[in-house]
Amino acid sequence: MKILRVAGVLFLCGIAPGFGQANDAAFFRISSPSNAVIAGFDPLAGTLACSNTVAGTTNQLQRTYDLVGTSNWVNFVQLVSNTSVITETIIDLDPPEGMAFIPGGSFQMGDSFGEDYSNEQPVHSVYVSPFYMGKYEVTKALWDEIHSWATSHGYIFDHEGFGKADSHPVHTVNWYDCVKWCNARSEMEGRTPCYNISDWSCDFSANGYRLPTEAEWEKAARGGLNGKRFEWGDLIAHGNANYYGSSNYVYDVSSTQKYHPAYNDGVKPYTNPEGSFAPNAYGLYDMAGNIREWCWDWYEGSYYETSPWSNPRGASTGLSRIERGGGWNSYARDCRLVRRAAVTPSFATNNKGFRVVLPTN
Repeated sequence: MKILRVAGVLFLCGIAPGFGQANDAAFFRISSPSNAVIAGFDPLAGTLACSNTVAGTTNQLQRTYDLVGTSNWVNFVQLVSNTSVITETIIDLDPPEGMAFIPGGSFQMGDSFGEDYSNEQPVHSVYVSPFYMGKYEVTKALWDEIHSWATSHGYIFDHEGFGKADSHPVHTVNWYDCVKWCNARSEMEGRTPCYNISDWSCDFSANGYRLPTEAEWEKAARGGLNGKRFEWGDLIAHGNANYYGSSNYVYDVSSTQKYHPAYNDGVKPYTNPEGSFAPNAYGLYDMAGNIREWCWDWYEGSYYETSPWSNPRGASTGLSRIERGGGWNSYARDCRLVRRAAVTPSFATNNKGFRVVLPTN
């Protein structure tokens, strides 16, 4: 990797493929209320150091792949300073196969528009440690591979899992199925399982696969973009995602309505294969549509009022688990980044699936 610094801009050449863009180069700069500057970058650890920061301030790291023009810079991650120097991991040159690196940092969680559900407010600042997330929702092919191993090693699932095709997301799996599958995949790969299935607790210090917390999910889905409805901006159309188009929402500007015409073949569910739409800035696909995704957290409608700032993991108990993201039969409203729904963990339908995360340790 080549590292150059030009007029306060850090230039990384030869970054890892799949870092949100096909290009092999990226530029970073910092926008700060103080005179913060990028002081250094460790290519082995992927850590960025910024100096001259002021304690208690939020600094915005921005990224572009093209220095031509001034409108190409996009927000990448917020760095909150506690001292005059910030050090944060922003890139991983060798992530696990099929996973995208999500940089640690803070973001504004919740609905800044105040246009829908009260459980999406208040907007609050949240810090999430770096982690890996599956680039794609778990596909039927991957589900079957792990499921076959799991059932031959004593695992019992509530549902066998279905999918339109091997490259489509698995569906009709409940929360318990997903948790067991995560444990089985961890065991299969020699990792330490995260879940104790006798009481459904999670050991977040384990190095196995698990479901994302809803804070991790929203942080990853935003791709560094705060204050927007979707990971690409404020408007949605069928060119962006697989969802149910409707003129009832002013931000749904799709020229085609109802089910996505490319995937409506008359046989539900109308899911799409992995990689059908552009990824977000962190290299994640289908965060706004295709299939709704299970998260770890117990649901509590007023949780945002008391949520801790660092790595929140939801209510301590409850009756429902969190579901995030829109699906093939979701209106635009339910494809927004801030949408959070309460779902009974034993419930399984053809619009529910999941994706997994891994720790960086």
